[in-house]
Amino acid sequence: MPHTSHRMRRLMAPFPSWIPLLGAAVLLAELVIGIPMAVDGGSAPAPLSMPSPYPSVTAAPISPPTAEPSPTPARATATPSRSEVEVTRIPEGRVVTLRRYRGRGSAVIGRVTDPKTGLSFAELGSPWRRSRPIGDGPIKDGRYNLRQTLLTETYGPDDDREWWADIDSQHLWSDLDAGESLYDAARAMLDYKQGNAFPAGTKGRDIASQPVRRGWLIARMIQMPPSPDGRKARQELSVAIAVDTGRPRPAVLWITIPDTHRRLWPDVDTLVRSLKIVPRS
Repeated sequence: MPHTSHRMRRLMAPFPSWIPLLGAAVLLAELVIGIPMAVDGGSAPAPLSMPSPYPSVTAAPISPPTAEPSPTPARATATPSRSEVEVTRIPEGRVVTLRRYRGRGSAVIGRVTDPKTGLSFAELGSPWRRSRPIGDGPIKDGRYNLRQTLLTETYGPDDDREWWADIDSQHLWSDLDAGESLYDAARAMLDYKQGNAFPAGTKGRDIASQPVRRGWLIARMIQMPPSPDGRKARQELSVAIAVDTGRPRPAVLWITIPDTHRRLWPDVDTLVRSLKIVPRS
């Protein structure tokens, strides 16, 4: 058992002998009373909550994304449908002869022969440019074989826009909705031109529909809305002649001349009367 050191005995000497006994009794009482309190003395104190090193986050359920409907691809239509162009038509089968316009028109300086389409027709002189393959002309779209052009006006804020008169020979394009007859072929070409080569709001009125040798002619007066850019032309005489030349597809001669050069409208009659078919070689 442990012994009391000499130093401790010296420290305890001034106190009465019963003091240590009293301290022992107090200690014993604390032990006797404290043990039941720790065991049976009510609910234990609530443990201290330790702070979480990370904030608690409740993940919200993620709803699956709503699938948006994919756009339906628009079907490419090369030819405007009949409802897309505003035209007063002459019904198929009814014959209305193209009038002869007064005036001298342009001089004939030769013939244009297009072996690809099988068409041959008059070549007009000044103010028309010489007929040339389409690759050499002012407009290169790959559709035409031969073209004779006339610049009729320049306009716009910077005078950098142009309007042309044209005489074009080509096969009927395979992507045109041409129907079964040569009337339908001429109609399809005019509808395409009205819907793509003229400004929005253009209206058409067929003024002639007549047979020609192995073909059909439709003439249309094109009425254009006023131009915000200062274009002077308001009307245009457009003619399509579809001809069966014995090739897989009909040939089409397209003639269009604006009213600023109505003095050249007699050229249409010159071209129609000169039209011939080139035999296949």
